[in-house]
Amino acid sequence: MHQSTRRRTFLFFTGVSLSIALAACGGGEGEPVSARAAASQQCAQTNSCPDTGPTENAPVSALCPATLDYNTVYTGGSGAGEFVKMQFDTKAGTYRIRIIESPIPKRTGEVQPTRAGVTLEGTFTHPDKPLPTPAQNACALQLKTVTASDGVSQALIDPANPPIVFVGNGVAGGGIPGATISFDGILGIGVIPPKTFPIYPVLAFAQTETDFSKVAGSYNMIGYHIVPSGASILPGDKFIAATKTSTETLNADGTCTPAAGTNCFSTGQAWKPRAQNDGAFESTNTDKTLHYPYFWKESVTTDQSSQAKGVLVVGKLEGRLVPLLIRVGYAIADLATFNIVIDDESGLALLAPNVRTTNNVLNGSYIGSGSDLRYVSSIVQNNVVALIDPQDASLHPVGAYQMDLTQNLPGFVTTVDNSGQTGQLITSGPVFAHLYGDAVNPTFRVSVVASR
Repeated sequence: MHQSTRRRTFLFFTGVSLSIALAACGGGEGEPVSARAAASQQCAQTNSCPDTGPTENAPVSALCPATLDYNTVYTGGSGAGEFVKMQFDTKAGTYRIRIIESPIPKRTGEVQPTRAGVTLEGTFTHPDKPLPTPAQNACALQLKTVTASDGVSQALIDPANPPIVFVGNGVAGGGIPGATISFDGILGIGVIPPKTFPIYPVLAFAQTETDFSKVAGSYNMIGYHIVPSGASILPGDKFIAATKTSTETLNADGTCTPAAGTNCFSTGQAWKPRAQNDGAFESTNTDKTLHYPYFWKESVTTDQSSQAKGVLVVGKLEGRLVPLLIRVGYAIADLATFNIVIDDESGLALLAPNVRTTNNVLNGSYIGSGSDLRYVSSIVQNNVVALIDPQDASLHPVGAYQMDLTQNLPGFVTTVDNSGQTGQLITSGPVFAHLYGDAVNPTFRVSVVASR
């Protein structure tokens, strides 16, 4: 299709999308908001109704639980390569984020210790920039304050780019407090200049599958990691983006079988339930015989001494399994013991069944965050996706792309936007991952269905 034709298609679809219920919070199990009700609420809030006023004050189905307390625990991962558990108390307006595994240093300029084992607590409100409808806004929680349980660990809240968690029925996603990553080096070697991440994208589930025999199957994978060291102690590029797409089979015994002629990038040593019985699986290298795979071509440490690990959280959402893969990087630089290991690549990947997908599976409204540290609503209709800032009441699109559903590889959907920028998308029912852009500066986003 010619570029001018694509633009006309996107402009037409953008108009259509304004009448669709833009549900800007994650994964609902109830009935979707009606287009008429959503438009009615939106025009009332933005003073853009016609003289006759809102067309209808129709009741809006719940997009998220009416109330939450700490008895509901969302288990998942952050784009920093952290394994986390999140809890919210909507009556008290407080939250708790337990960081169970993490490669993020407690202090800037260091690599150890990390904020693993630290609990972040604070208050939240609904967003300062309201979402288009009250129903959507009720499901969005903007974190306002944060305190680390150890009194030391960094946890940033930037009012200009605040962490917001979009809560749905069974899922929570958005962003959590960020950090500044840097390393002062050893005798001037291995210096990593400071880079601040105001938020880290996050996705977590209220229910997880802990029987690996039910997880076993053939999957497509799309993932995005960051390598702060640039895989080198020498001056040069740092904070390299490392991406990977692959097809792999997870076996019932926790091992992995790659597609012919490739390697497994989801699994090092066999997956096993974590000893802590915290709703996830783990692939570790405690015996130093097989390090966890990395997406980048190498790490600073190339032998088997790395203690980087994989954590697999398999969410249960709308009757589907949604495997979320977390790579927890590892770095230590202790001159006193001459223990220097740098394998700091960390991030997330989504697994989805490698079966052909259809319009019927994908159509709907989604919310997500990504490596560009932005919150984006995606409205999917047939083979076109409109991207909207969920906090812009005008609903003006911030982008769009087309999907090619012919799928030379079952489950991998090729995408292209107006500029000709290509990408790939996979879906696991109510969740999809999209990777697009050039190799140097790609964007990775995971989005969860909000309405159908």
